[in-house]
Amino acid sequence: MSDPSQGAGPSEGAARPAQLVYWWAPRGSERVFDLAGWPDEALTMAKALLEEDGMAHSWEGASLVVDAAERDEAAALLDDVVLACEPHLDADADRTAYDLAGWPDFELELLRGALEDAELLFEWTDEDELLVYESDEQRVDELFERLDLRGPNAGVELDGEALSALLTTLFVASDRLTGNVDDTDAVLAAHRCILEVEELAIPYGMDPDGWEELVADARELRRLIEADADADADDAGAPALNDDAATDDAATDDAAADDGSADDGSDGEMGGSENAMTAKDDDGDLEEDEELLEGDEAIVAMAGRLRDRLKRIL
Repeated sequence: MSDPSQGAGPSEGAARPAQLVYWWAPRGSERVFDLAGWPDEALTMAKALLEEDGMAHSWEGASLVVDAAERDEAAALLDDVVLACEPHLDADADRTAYDLAGWPDFELELLRGALEDAELLFEWTDEDELLVYESDEQRVDELFERLDLRGPNAGVELDGEALSALLTTLFVASDRLTGNVDDTDAVLAAHRCILEVEELAIPYGMDPDGWEELVADARELRRLIEADADADADDAGAPALNDDAATDDAATDDAAADDGSADDGSDGEMGGSENAMTAKDDDGDLEEDEELLEGDEAIVAMAGRLRDRLKRIL
C-alpha cells in the first residue's frame, strides 16, 4: 500500500490541514486506489491526468481501479496531483527565507519532519530556500536549535592515520558499551570521539550517504549518552562528560586497546527513562515490530549499530 502524501494547506497562522493521502490494495489482477476524502478539485485533476495519459482505468465512486501492471504509473500520476495540491504560502504575506543550500539530506529530513509535526506551513524554493511565515520565525528558530542542526559546514579535514585512529577508538568504545553500559571510560571515549566525528568533513573516498548515516547514528548515541548522564546527574560517580581530564584519561586507555572486544561484565542500571530509540535494521528502516528500546537497551542497541558501521569502514 502506498505511503500517504500531502495535500492542500491553510492560510497564514492556521494549522496544517489533514494530509491528502491515498492507499492502494490488490484485487485479483487489479489494483484499487482509495481516494476517499479527496476534494473534488483533486479528483478532477486526477481524472484529467489519467485521460491525458491514456491509461486504461475505471472508477468505483472515489476508488480508482487499474490493471496490476499499471500500478506504479497510476501512483506516479496521483503523486503529481498530491504535489500540485500541497499547501502554498500566501505570496502577499511577510515571509522569512532560510538558505539551506548544501545542507546534508538527513538534516533536511529531520527539519521537514519537525515542521510537519509542529503543523507549520512551509515551502521550498528551487534554490533550496526554506520559506515560512514571518510570524512563525521564532518557532522555526527553536526547531533548528532543538534539532541541533549544523548545516553545510565543510568541517575539519582529517584523513590517513589520524582518521583511522579516531574511528578505531570510537569502534572500541562502542564495542565496550555493548557489553557494559556502565563502563565509564568507554562512555567518555565514545562521547569525545563522536563530538570530533560530528565536526569532520566527509573523508576523501568515503561514500557521502554512508558517512552521513554513520554520523547520524553517532549523534544518536551521543544523545542517548547525554540523556542518561543528565538522568544520573545527582548520583555520585556519574560520568563527567565535560571533564577534560577524565576525557583525556579515557582516550589514553582506549588508545591502548588492541582487539576491540567488549569487556566482561553485566549491564548496570543507568536510569534515563527518557533516553529511548526505535530499533532499526542495518539500512536504517524500522523493523517490522518497531520495538521501542529504552535506557540501557537503547544505548546497547545504538552502540552495536554504530560499531557495525565502523567495522565495515575500518
